[in-house]
Amino acid sequence: MLRIDYRDDGVGMPTELLRKVFEPFTTTKRGSGAAGLGLHFVYNLVRQVLKGSIDIDSTPSRGTHLKIELPQSLIAAQPDDES
Repeated sequence: MLRIDYRDDGVGMPTELLRKVFEPFTTTKRGSGAAGLGLHFVYNLVRQVLKGSIDIDSTPSRGTHLKIELPQSLIAAQPDDES
């Protein structure tokens, strides 16, 4: 497995936002240009295309921890672009 372990010490997320953070159109910046699709796209890419897993944990005022695991066999098996 390839593991990506991302942490920050930012503002974090409240529990009610964390529960739906991977759903489409979830944003705290509605009305200021944010579509709320970023983590939805990441979730679908990791789960469906790369056959991996993604998990997120966050605490207000303490930051966010994102864990992504991808199978190395899928990454190594990608065909070369011959076009």
